Amino acid sequence: MSKKINLPEPIGFIFAFVLELYLLFGSELTTLKCKRFQLNQKVTCEVTYFGLLGKRITEIIPGQLQGAKKKRMGHKRKSGYGVFLLTEYDEIPIQEAFSASSELVATQKVDQVNNFINNPEQISLEILQNPNWFIVFWGIIFVISPMLSLVLMLLGSGERKSSIRRIQRELSYPYHEDEKSDIS
Repeated sequence: MSKKINLPEPIGFIFAFVLELYLLFGSELTTLKCKRFQLNQKVTCEVTYFGLLGKRITEIIPGQLQGAKKKRMGHKRKSGYGVFLLTEYDEIPIQEAFSASSELVATQKVDQVNNFINNPEQISLEILQNPNWFIVFWGIIFVISPMLSLVLMLLGSGERKSSIRRIQRELSYPYHEDEKSDIS
C-alpha cells in the first residue's frame, strides 16, 4: 500500500519558485570597458555580464562600435530605459531588463559612451551597471519561502499521522495500561 501525501495545490508553490529563480538568474552585474591603445585609434570594447549563471563576455572588435542609444523597456507606466551599444550588425545591452533605469540615468550613460567615441583624446571608458537589488532580495525571499512552506507541510503531515495513530490506538484499546495508570 503506497502512502499518499496530501499537499495543497503545489502549482502556486511551483509557479512562485520558478518565477523567482528566473528573476534571480536574470539579474546580472554588467561592466562595459572600452579603450583606445593610441590617440585617434579605433575603439575596442568588452561587455562583461556576471550573474548566478556565471560570467559571459561580449567583445566588440575595433571599429565596430558606432554609438549608444536608450530604449524604453517594459510597460508604459512602469517602464525604465535600457542602454544599448550600437554596432554595424547588432544592438548589445549593457543593462538587462530587470535593471532598467530612469530616463535621466540612461541618457547619462548613452552620453558617456557617445562622448567617448567622439573624443579621440579619451583613452578609456568604464561603466558599471549593478543588478536591481530589490529584485534580487525578493527573488531570494520567494525562492526560500515556497521551499520552507513545503518542508513545514511535510513535517506537519508526519505529526498529524502520529496523532491519528495514537488516537486510533486509544480507541481500539480503551483499558490499556499506560504510565499514568494507578493499576500496576
